[in-house]
Amino acid sequence: MPHVADLLGSGSLIPFALLAGPAARTELTSVAAVESLRALEHVPSGALAVVTGRATPRAAGYQVDVAIRTAAERGLPALLLIGVTTLPLTAVHLATRAGVAVLSVPEDVDVAKVVLHLGQVIRGDAADALARADAALAVLRAPGDSPTELLARVGEALGRPLTLTDEPDSGEPIWVAGRCRGGVVGPKDDAVRLVLPAVAAAVSLQRTRALERETAPGAARAEVVAELIVSERSQAGQLAERARMLGFPVDEVHTVVRVRTGAGASTAVGPGAGMAVGVGAAQADLAEDRRLAETLALHVHQARHPTHERWTAARLAADLLLVASSRTELPEQRIREAVAHVRAELLAEHPAAELHFGIGTAHRGIDGLRQSTLEAQAALDVAVRKRVGVHAFDATGLSRILAAVSGSPLSRRAVEELLAPLDTLGPAEAAEAITTLGAYLDARGSLKAAATRLRLHPNTVGYRIRRITTRLGADLDDPDTSFALQLACRVRLQD
Repeated sequence: MPHVADLLGSGSLIPFALLAGPAARTELTSVAAVESLRALEHVPSGALAVVTGRATPRAAGYQVDVAIRTAAERGLPALLLIGVTTLPLTAVHLATRAGVAVLSVPEDVDVAKVVLHLGQVIRGDAADALARADAALAVLRAPGDSPTELLARVGEALGRPLTLTDEPDSGEPIWVAGRCRGGVVGPKDDAVRLVLPAVAAAVSLQRTRALERETAPGAARAEVVAELIVSERSQAGQLAERARMLGFPVDEVHTVVRVRTGAGASTAVGPGAGMAVGVGAAQADLAEDRRLAETLALHVHQARHPTHERWTAARLAADLLLVASSRTELPEQRIREAVAHVRAELLAEHPAAELHFGIGTAHRGIDGLRQSTLEAQAALDVAVRKRVGVHAFDATGLSRILAAVSGSPLSRRAVEELLAPLDTLGPAEAAEAITTLGAYLDARGSLKAAATRLRLHPNTVGYRIRRITTRLGADLDDPDTSFALQLACRVRLQD
């Protein structure tokens, strides 16, 4: 059996380069092609893994580190990366310690030829198999419009039938949007075994492009929905017309569901921890957050809803949005059923995700869309605070008033002006002062009750309140002043 060293040198048909790891320690017994670094966990033990994805040169350093660890755990002797010229120092050390050879070929190389050449070197295939494989690879250079057509033409060149399967663990896997979507299978044959990874890669590319064409209108709708929510009223007319052209029912009744994933939060770096570790963890969280957003958009695209319902997935700041639109108000129970289904779908593909859902109430038109979004945010804040999966907005209680105040630019300005003297203390002290004042006012001026809520001594609360009132220049015995400050504290603490 050959070793990695046998692939190197001036006599090789492919310009392989060794980036890290040993060249002559482990024998090469097979070759497998995968679309991305994340898919290495599916490569069979002992195989040389060819990562065909063209995005690999732009992968973050921590992703390469994780890939090398995965290769070592899977017992893979070597990784072949396309277009990568150098590795981070951490990856070089990991590869050396783990005994995993990391190879590279130029970015403009024909990946199918690379896989074929590796198969020839490792397996020593016969001339007939090589000729049929070469004919099949020629077909892949003009793959056609559909996977069915492609497999028929490749099968004819091979003299062996190839078929598609929906089973993720059967045949050579097909990757679409980072997910395994079945595979390509064929009979036991040397030529089939050689070209199957390239065929699966071609089918993956066809399906990925088809999905991009299908979901493009949805992505455009998602952008305009987010703009409708946050834009100035003067822009609403133009945006509304654009949204209608993209198929979003602007004038119908909308119920907004806001989703917080927990990914993308800042990662604390303790004393002695390397800054690179914190940055890498934050990047991993953001990558997972993007994958969650992709899963949600894909689910909305593929889900089958009643004909009178239209669902749109969008993104607003760090949260995801689900907008249910209909000519008439959808019952809350129907919204909850849809949310439960979405939550199950997300957790099935992202089992470690921390998901919270806030459900707004139904409102009509652009103003209704914005109002429901504010309500969904208020409900989501409660869900996060109480650590529950789903919470619906209280349409009759104080939450509705707070949402209305929070959503009004004039009201927000009044809140900021009331609390401005406290904001000059700095973020930490201002937050402490507003929390203390809010608890004191909620307790109707009782130091003992406020102290119990804040878990402080009443004397401490009294001292803080005296400092706060002096800074504000406020008379808390005045009912109007007390009510205004209490409302301002509630709005700020809800943010």
